[in-house]
Amino acid sequence: MSTNINLLLLKEEELSRKKKKIKILNNIAFGALLGVGLLSVSIFLISQFIVSSSIQKNQKEMEELIAKYQYQQASLYVLNDRVESILKILKTRKDLSKVASTLLVKVPNNFSIENFEVDNKSVIVTGQSKSLFAIGKFIDDLTNMVREKESIKSLVLNSLALDVGKNVYRVSLKSEL
Repeated sequence: MSTNINLLLLKEEELSRKKKKIKILNNIAFGALLGVGLLSVSIFLISQFIVSSSIQKNQKEMEELIAKYQYQQASLYVLNDRVESILKILKTRKDLSKVASTLLVKVPNNFSIENFEVDNKSVIVTGQSKSLFAIGKFIDDLTNMVREKESIKSLVLNSLALDVGKNVYRVSLKSEL
């Protein structure tokens, strides 16, 4: 046998070849990792730039559309607010035409109205007739309206007078609404 054979050198040589292979594989892996990372970042940045510009374009278009209709929206809001306010007022307001028509229906045929005033709180009726019976019927009808709480709350006889020259009776009535 030969004593010149050095087994340790072979193992070191083989070990150094394995280390070189591992080092090369590590460098390849690191390079691949770095390449994939750079490629991913570059694709991300490119997509962000392209998508970002289209998003900004869409955003500008939407802002222009909103700006176009902003005046109309404000006008519509003001108009709706006014309509709601008017409806509230109309709900609390008394229908004076209805009150007037219900009172005028009660006027007898031989009774003529000289003055008819209606406001938010009262109705003043001044009229004349040659017959006290017509005046009495008109007062009775209005008194029944007060009892039934139909349009008027109270009735006050302001005056009842006889005009001797014309031979007519004049009456003035005030009703609270």
